Amino acid sequence: MRLLKKTSRTYFFISALAFIVSGVVIYFVLSFIFEEQLNEKLMSDRMSVISNIEKDGSVPHFYPFVEVQEVPGQTEQPVISIDTLIFDVNEEENIPFRQISSVVPIKGHMYLVVVRDTLLEKGDLLMTIIIAIGVVFVLLNIGLYFINKRLSLKLWQPFYNTLDNLKGFSQDMPDFKLQHETKIDEFIELNKTLENLTSKVISDYQSLKRFTEDASHEIQTPLAVIQSKLETMMQYPDLKKDQAELIKSAYSSVQRISKLTQTLLLLAKIANDQFPEKRAINLSELLEEKVKLFEDHINVKSLFLKKEIEPNCFLKTNFLLAESMVINLVGNAVKHCITRGIISIKLNKNNLEISNSGVPFPVPSSKLFERFFKINKSSESLGLGLSIVKEICTLNRWKINYVYEDGQHKFIVGF
Repeated sequence: MRLLKKTSRTYFFISALAFIVSGVVIYFVLSFIFEEQLNEKLMSDRMSVISNIEKDGSVPHFYPFVEVQEVPGQTEQPVISIDTLIFDVNEEENIPFRQISSVVPIKGHMYLVVVRDTLLEKGDLLMTIIIAIGVVFVLLNIGLYFINKRLSLKLWQPFYNTLDNLKGFSQDMPDFKLQHETKIDEFIELNKTLENLTSKVISDYQSLKRFTEDASHEIQTPLAVIQSKLETMMQYPDLKKDQAELIKSAYSSVQRISKLTQTLLLLAKIANDQFPEKRAINLSELLEEKVKLFEDHINVKSLFLKKEIEPNCFLKTNFLLAESMVINLVGNAVKHCITRGIISIKLNKNNLEISNSGVPFPVPSSKLFERFFKINKSSESLGLGLSIVKEICTLNRWKINYVYEDGQHKFIVGF
């Protein structure tokens, strides 16, 4: 959710609550004020009627607002205030009135003085307040939305500029800088912090890149020398059997270390995105080509190979990474497929699915992509093939999933 929408929604709910509370308060305050004013007016009208009778002896009668009648034999009574309904012939409905009545002595006579005035209907008052507050609420929120939108676009423009700069950031940009065209202190501080952070990332990346390159050279060179000398020693004609076995064991270990080093360096390079060259790869052709490399292994294990490969499925990625992913997935399927089992390879523009027959794994599927994890501990495998596939998918923002269905281990890569 965008910040403007979030703040606008917050303003809306807060203002709605404020308007509801203020509407209730206004209703009760106005009701109290109207009633007090009505009572004061009725008492004033009562005193005016009594004054007129005392002055000229005329008895006013203006129904339904003023009624005066002589009540001989009655005693003086205090003012009584009640609310009543009186039928209005013109409106043809009952109208609410507030009336006060009292019996007062005037010039030796007793008079019943009744004074009335219409009450403001609370329903009408409430509806008037709701309409007024509703109109103000709508106009205020519309005005605030457009003001906030215009103001936000102006105030937050430096922030969006920073975001645009960061989207183009790469570890291979030693001269990367952020724009500082802003007078807002918070954004200036943000840009300085981000520049320090990106400078640290670039520095660390360059150091790690140099380390992997140096390590690749410095480690592989002595390993190649050792391997070469062991190969030479294995050619000696006077070697004893136990000496030959020792040399052969050392040679195998050196090969394993060399392969392990190359694989770990590959993982480090993938994790640090040291394969920037990307182009459109025909994955259909690549898959067909790499499957042929495993034909001998497939024949030895009497495996049945099913292929459903759509032609011309292109992916924009690094060729070496695509090749490594295909070789590891196909090789994993061939290696772990049971004898006389089925290997299925399916490819379309959205998914690559490679499956093989086998028994269920006794471990959670999430462990399959961990480094150095092996189902068979005695296996000569390094346990890094699926880790490489996982890193390649993460780098290219592909999704890889594993499922076991109908006796088939399935690895599905979604592009």
